[in-house]
Amino acid sequence: MKKRNRAAMFVLAVSMVTTPVALLHPLSSYAYDGKSSLEPIQLPEDIVHLLTELKEDYVPLMKDLHVDSYGGTSNSGYVINLSDRKSIITTNTTLNISTNAEGDITRFVLHDVNRDKTTKINKKEAYQKAVDFIRNYIAVNHVISPQATLSFDRASELDHLAVVSVYPQLNNTWVDKETARVMVDAKGQVVVFQQDKVKLPTPAEVADPSKAVPLEKATKEWQDKVSMELVYDESAGKLVYVPDQLPTIDALSGEEVPSVYKTTNETMKIKGTADMGIWRDTKKMEQMLEKDFGLKLNQRTYKNVKEDKKYKNSDIDRHEWNASSYQSAWITLDRKTKSPIEFKLDSSVEKELEKPLTHDEAKDIAVQFVEKYLLSKEQAFSVKETSLIENLPGWADQNLVRPISSFAFHPEIDGIPTKRPLFYMEVDAKKGNVVLVQVNDLPSMPATISKDGIVKDEKAKDAYVKEANLRLAYWYPKVGTHSAKLPELAYLPTADAKSLQIDAATGAVEETWLEWKASD
Repeated sequence: MKKRNRAAMFVLAVSMVTTPVALLHPLSSYAYDGKSSLEPIQLPEDIVHLLTELKEDYVPLMKDLHVDSYGGTSNSGYVINLSDRKSIITTNTTLNISTNAEGDITRFVLHDVNRDKTTKINKKEAYQKAVDFIRNYIAVNHVISPQATLSFDRASELDHLAVVSVYPQLNNTWVDKETARVMVDAKGQVVVFQQDKVKLPTPAEVADPSKAVPLEKATKEWQDKVSMELVYDESAGKLVYVPDQLPTIDALSGEEVPSVYKTTNETMKIKGTADMGIWRDTKKMEQMLEKDFGLKLNQRTYKNVKEDKKYKNSDIDRHEWNASSYQSAWITLDRKTKSPIEFKLDSSVEKELEKPLTHDEAKDIAVQFVEKYLLSKEQAFSVKETSLIENLPGWADQNLVRPISSFAFHPEIDGIPTKRPLFYMEVDAKKGNVVLVQVNDLPSMPATISKDGIVKDEKAKDAYVKEANLRLAYWYPKVGTHSAKLPELAYLPTADAKSLQIDAATGAVEETWLEWKASD
């Protein structure tokens, strides 16, 4: 059954099941009863086939796991839970698998507290492993991303994973709406697979791809509007040029699609006074939430996730103050250093501001948060600011769009910003406060950087646009988390184009990791 389309395999396997069979070595089959004994359980034959193939082809770690429990039937789909646990305190690895009535895997999550996060991921091999998994387990017509991206998501413990995304097609044209993703670790092992149902419009509801302007016309418009930025690539330890603005081209007119955002850059020196000990003290965090964010903690339920046995050996701590209505707060910390990874407020506030914050007022609040809670020294930043335009296009529902201003704080050395920000923040103008903070783990920076001998930005742009390509796609315009109901036909830069950068010393075109984000 190996190397066959799994959709066909599942139909065959389900049809063969008459009586349950025990799963034989090397996949042990046990049900942990919460006491001291391990009672054998029997598994349907189609589950045996699935687990055996996953272990052999994609998850070698499964050799150390046993089945804790499963539910469902071949007609409804299964939920299968595996782990290495022999007692409550010795659980290090869990695997949860869900299938649907057609036998397709819909969700697959391997949680290994000892996962290697230091070994460099082989991008080509990880991509090939993910593509092989996709071709074997996704039966529907789809488009696979041409390269893997890299996840830095520490708050969800999905950092240091290669991600390959899957997209649907409409009118034989790529739809820029992720429908599935596969995540592969440094050992080439599949650790996450998520497949979602995406409802697409009918072919008659969208523009006909044959009406698109020629690619050459769109490319010329795009190349004219592309801009490059000189940054310090902290992972490579050198200066590079990266695309700063990547426009979207309307495929019917051949012109740039106006952005729904206003963007500006500002250099500022911030004098931090933060007592980082606040993140080690639950009481101090609660005082911050009450004083600066107006949360009534007596109306919220506190939970320290590290007390959950699932996170016993985790490298993060998550403090949660959950409310049945109104805002809940989550603070995720690095367990070893107690430094913040993410601060998040969700849901609605009891009363929004009668007069929303201006962008400048939102910026002041963001800077104050950095000064008071994130930075304990004076440091220069290049702050990339983003806010909404005043008159949003007709597809944007004004009642659903949140007035968010975002601020990316890039450390600046001799006037040159880092490639990735140290802090990323969002301020909601109607709620009147910070609603999201993300802290990146950046390597140590040099004290000075010399620009002597580097290529000019015009030359860098010429080198970039010669290698960058566009593709025709159905693209959903988006503002915040709100998307248009119907996609537009557009020319978009390929994933390969987004991942290119120019070595500032030599002018050479390089391919680098593109960062994956859950909202992509």
